[in-house]
This record gives sequence, C-alpha cells and structure tokens, in this order.
Amino acid sequence: MNKFSQLAKALSLTTVLGLSCIGVSNAATINFNNGVAATDGSGLTSQYIDPNSVGITDYFIETFDQATGVPGFDGTTDYTIAGFEDDCAVNSVNAGPFGISVSGNSSEIGIRQGSVSNVAAAPLNDSTCYGYLTNNGEGSASVEFDYTNLLSYFSDEAGSGVELGITYLGFYWGSVDNYNDFEFYSGGSLVTSISGNQMLSEFNETSGDLHTYVEIEFSIAEKFDTLVINTNGVAGEFDNIVIGLSSRNLPVPAPTGLALFAFGLVALGLRSRLKK
Repeated sequence: MNKFSQLAKALSLTTVLGLSCIGVSNAATINFNNGVAATDGSGLTSQYIDPNSVGITDYFIETFDQATGVPGFDGTTDYTIAGFEDDCAVNSVNAGPFGISVSGNSSEIGIRQGSVSNVAAAPLNDSTCYGYLTNNGEGSASVEFDYTNLLSYFSDEAGSGVELGITYLGFYWGSVDNYNDFEFYSGGSLVTSISGNQMLSEFNETSGDLHTYVEIEFSIAEKFDTLVINTNGVAGEFDNIVIGLSSRNLPVPAPTGLALFAFGLVALGLRSRLKK
C-alpha cells in the first residue's frame, strides 16, 4: 500500500446530492447529486472514498470521527465540544508533516454529534461527528483548512519536474444557509467560491432546509491549496470533506535565445574549420 493509500482516511470533508452542473469560473465546475450513502452513518460521502474504506489512491477524507481516523495519527480534539472527546476529533493530523493545518477561533469552530437548537444542526441522516462554524450570534467567523504541508510532502515524494495540486473537493453541506460560503485559494489568491445563496437558488430551497453533497472539480492549472469556510450566522455545518490530488509533468524549458545564438556561433565556427 503506498503512502497515498495509507493516509486516505486522514483528510476530507464530503457529501453530495447532485442536481446539475454550474460553471463557477474557468477554473472550476460544481456538481451535485454525485454523493453516495456513507457506510458509517454519516449521511452522504464522496463517490471516490467512503469513511470506512481506503478508497481510491490520491483521495483523502476528513470525517471528524475518532473511529475512522488513521491508526497512529491522533489528530486533534482542540475543537471538540465537551462531552464528545472519545468520539470526535479533527483526524487529519493537524499541522502534521503531511496533514493539514486548521486555524480559527476555537470558540467559533465546533465538532460534535447531534443537533442542538440555535447551536448546530446535524446534516441529514448524519449520526456521526460533524464540524460546524458559528459567529455566536454576532459578526462573522471563519475557519481555514491549509493543505500546504500535504502538498509539500507528496511533491517531494514525486520529485522534480512534477507539479502536484488539489483538483477535487467534496463535502457534505448540512442545512445550507444564505449566510455561509466556501472559498478556495492558491498561494493566497482566490481561485473560486460558492455561496449558500447560490446553492439555495439552484435547488429552489429555503435557507436551512437543504442538505447536499457538493463536488468541485478544478483544472490542474487552477489547483487550490487552502479552503476557507465563512459564516455570518449561528452555524454552517459540514462533514466528510474529501480532497483529490492530481499531478502533471512540467515541460522541459526550451533553450533561451542566447543559448541558441551561442550554439549557432559554434556551428558556424565548426563549419568554417571544415571548409579549411
């Protein structure tokens, strides 16, 4: 089993209910209704990886459940709500050598099971741990999932001449609200984003009533390395975050004009000598 497969359970937030395909930009396409039923009771998950299986090479899942964490990688319970420490955790090796770095205000990021009125609503048919973001009733809140460590690690493994990037993201978006959005960055620059308003409009649903698995496909040229989730309300819920890596060989640099000129001079000199 290669290192991608060994870590396949360590990274991801995903769930999908497809309906159509929306072109967000030239960089990404959003698909709905491609999600599948998860075998661990977490509702929906990616078509590429289930919480209870290794899945396809180069795909990683974050389930927020201790039970589906990678053996040997304890993750972190920094954001786990009191009373769920034995069940819930960010199990993607927080800030590890090939994990992700989760950053945000711990009072605004929560991991728990079940629904609590005016706090968080579990995604539909999700009886496992899930993540949520809240502004605690005032202002805005955000959480950042930085995959730079993961990319750096596997880029080193791939060697020079190979470009590696995240070109797939899937996540189970629970009770979609018009005050939540997901943003994708590469090197600090925004690649694309998706808002709750977009989702609700596409499904013709009321805020809070939609639970859907979302899949976003990126081109390798517009790959991303950081996911940012924002909310201006009580909560934005998510589970089964799945990312997929792609690679491409970098083109070999063509000789510069100066190098070609020098080569031409050498060729002329050689031709002159042969004539003599």
